[in-house]
Amino acid sequence: MNRFRILPIGLLLVGITLSATEPAPTDLAAKLLGVDTAQQAVWARAAEAGALEVAPVHLPVNAPGDCNHYGWPVATLAGDALIVMHRRIPGHRAKGAGGPHPKMSYGVVLRSTDGGKTWSAPYDLRNCMKPADRNRGGVVPLSHRAKFDKDNKSPLGYKVHLHAIGTARDGAVVAVNNHGVFRSEDAGRTWKHFFQALREDTFKHPIINIGPRILDDPKRGLLVFGNWFGEVDQYHKYSEKLVALNSHDGGASWGVEEHPVGFKQYEPAALLHDDRYLLVTRDQNQVRAHRQMTWQPGQKPVITPTNLHDRRLVDTVDLSFNPLTKRLELVRSERHRMQLWLWSIDPADWATGKWRRECRLLARSGRFYAEADGFHPAGAVIDPQRGVQHIFIYTGHPNGPAGVFRITRTLRTDKLTELLTLAP
Repeated sequence: MNRFRILPIGLLLVGITLSATEPAPTDLAAKLLGVDTAQQAVWARAAEAGALEVAPVHLPVNAPGDCNHYGWPVATLAGDALIVMHRRIPGHRAKGAGGPHPKMSYGVVLRSTDGGKTWSAPYDLRNCMKPADRNRGGVVPLSHRAKFDKDNKSPLGYKVHLHAIGTARDGAVVAVNNHGVFRSEDAGRTWKHFFQALREDTFKHPIINIGPRILDDPKRGLLVFGNWFGEVDQYHKYSEKLVALNSHDGGASWGVEEHPVGFKQYEPAALLHDDRYLLVTRDQNQVRAHRQMTWQPGQKPVITPTNLHDRRLVDTVDLSFNPLTKRLELVRSERHRMQLWLWSIDPADWATGKWRRECRLLARSGRFYAEADGFHPAGAVIDPQRGVQHIFIYTGHPNGPAGVFRITRTLRTDKLTELLTLAP
């Protein structure tokens, strides 16, 4: 098994010239992580045992205008390349966050071919869009005008909220975000924008909020799961549906299948396992629990309550199958505590909804949405060749700055749990 170490904070930023007024990368990363000496000691012990590595991916150094909140990373693996996509916006909480900027983006991508140790220069996916499409309806995308551009009631734009990424069976990388649908045939080096896909004049449906992962079904083609979100003047008007978008042409056009589920579900994390789709989704009725959905195309989903409850504000999870432990695993944040936890369940016990809490991966200081923000661990990547999972999170302040970090952990969950639960 590969041995890991905690990389020096700021590794990504070597070679960038900083002005005298800008924080050094090491100081900025430490500030955004917000962890105490006890957490650092736990990480150091796990790193020494070859089980954990924590490092920055992209920090808001030289951020454009007020757009210093880098967040909501999702990732995929294409060959030996890790591709991460994240937002670059004024903030999570609109009040006090500042205003939009022409370089505001919901699709900044970076790639790594050495397991996340070094990263390419960030690329804004809007740069491969036609000028007329790049700011269709305004600088702020359609779904976020009610938050960052309240006076703009233009219905023009791409009818997507949030984002998803995945690697198709032919090796292409497909990304969907607030700017539309993008495809790369060379593992994230270059990109193409499908300028008509999910646009308001071609997609005659409400805005759809989507979960973090794109899957490629041999019969259904590309699949993206979500829920209806409303229109430009109906921010957060959820339905009680599971919506599945499917594309048979690599992302250029999309069909819709929808089924009632009886509650407002949000950002479903999806996995194809044993010829059925398993999903864990936020119950958006009170935002205090996750529920499971089991689905097969053309059929109504089976809904399962779970023991995944919090006192307030659940977040989007990552759902993966660990090929080493043969268990389904969740990376799940507890936002009211500003903590990140790993959970697991035997696939045979899926119908019970009873998950096992394994270990705490991270704890930071601060009150969520007041002085602290994070983590959105969705869209993590299992790398079976290296025997690891790469988890991508953001953390910082809800008004910015906030940055993107990588937590790489061994797939030996028992060993990791032992290391992270022992007293330092």
